[in-house]
Amino acid sequence: MSERREWLGLGAVLAATFMTQVDGFVVNVASPSIQRDLDAGFDQIQFVGAAYVIAFGALMVTGARLGDRMGHRTVFLWGVAGFTVTSLLCGVAPDADLLIVARFLQGATAAFMAPQVLAIIRATMQDPDRLARAISVYGVVIGLGVISGIAGGGLIVEADILGLGWRPALLINVPVGIAILALGGILPRTVPKAPHRLDLAGAALTIVAAPALLVPLVFGTDGSPWLWLGVPLALVLSVVLVRQQRRLHREGGEPLFPPRVVTAPGMRLSLVTVLALFATNSGLFLVFTYYLQTGLRFTPLTAALMFVPLGIGFSLGSAASRRVARLVSAPTPAVGCGLLAAVLLASAAVVQAPESAQAPMLVAVITLAGFGQGLVVSPLVAGILGRVRPAEAGAASGMATTVTQFGLAFGVAVAGVCYRTVLGATPGDPDVPFADHATAFAVTALLLAASAICAGLVSVRLHHLPKPAAAAAEPEEAAAPSPVATSTARRTG
Repeated sequence: MSERREWLGLGAVLAATFMTQVDGFVVNVASPSIQRDLDAGFDQIQFVGAAYVIAFGALMVTGARLGDRMGHRTVFLWGVAGFTVTSLLCGVAPDADLLIVARFLQGATAAFMAPQVLAIIRATMQDPDRLARAISVYGVVIGLGVISGIAGGGLIVEADILGLGWRPALLINVPVGIAILALGGILPRTVPKAPHRLDLAGAALTIVAAPALLVPLVFGTDGSPWLWLGVPLALVLSVVLVRQQRRLHREGGEPLFPPRVVTAPGMRLSLVTVLALFATNSGLFLVFTYYLQTGLRFTPLTAALMFVPLGIGFSLGSAASRRVARLVSAPTPAVGCGLLAAVLLASAAVVQAPESAQAPMLVAVITLAGFGQGLVVSPLVAGILGRVRPAEAGAASGMATTVTQFGLAFGVAVAGVCYRTVLGATPGDPDVPFADHATAFAVTALLLAASAICAGLVSVRLHHLPKPAAAAAEPEEAAAPSPVATSTARRTG
């Protein structure tokens, strides 16, 4: 393959990566606009964001293994086609319920598309130097996708293209997806590996159990009493999932959550930290968006730009994590979680200040929050991968991805319920007094600070566990990080 064709192919898969990242965040800033346009309830808006990440997390590992089984290019292109169609469905959805369904399907198709990217990059770039450059560009695209999803959503809503409001933020995927499919023929074919038994039962149980738990939490006492049957249903499905995973492992299959990896020393505590951290982050994103737009009356564009310092702080925190580890005796994730908790506590005080003085203080708050998050993620992911053998890195990172996505959905649900309950009204209602918004944000910030503190305490406990024994030498192919492992590190870092 010529160098020009290599870079065209790289551009195609990186465009797909960019889309999956953008769509994980693009509805954050657009949420108040979507709520007004579709006359939706706040609980429905929470699910517009949560549906995508639930489906993405539950099917990510299955998508990776399907690529191994059928060929990465084939699964990637089918994923792109599905993502393009479901993006169109999202953009034309006439009501909130259909938008939720479309977002769920969009997340599911993203789960089949995203895990193939690194495998295709490796197959496309034969020269080691160009491969290293391509991987670096891949990391940059991940970061740009997150920032563009947050800031771009506000920019598109503000522009009100053709009077369509928020819809172009999702419809823009359609021409991009068509362009990727047009370039699909130049992508290299990868030889399928030995057939894997897909754990469809594990994926199905996960993808049903998560909404069963989240639905009653989001709707709360305002929903129908029968919705609370979802909690015992989720518990029953969780028990069934554990038994199914153990049985599949005994039979020599490849379960979604391999018991040997789940029971690795410190693994469960690591996953609890991941859950608490990302629940804190997503809850902050939700209530910060609503406070800016419906409390301080900022435009969607201004609110979106307020998130940009978070990305800058995150990048600085990630770059400084090793230096911090050398300077302090405490584990870096605990330091980061402590900083995040302190910032959230400070934000509860900031919102009590006069409205005109809050903007610069909130910029400082969100920047420091990003810095704290940056201190946590990289060492946390490295610690998870360091607790298993190299050959099990893909399974470990797959579990981390699933827990990350569930944490994002869980944080939106719990923070949204807290904000709405304290507010005593529907978030987004223009008649709610500013003081009520400030109080609701402050209380929710205290709740999120408690979550960050829990993550920090678990990190301290992990630090005192015995270090994992060095993995035995294994063949090069087995020891190489899988696409899922590297993708997880990039997505969360």
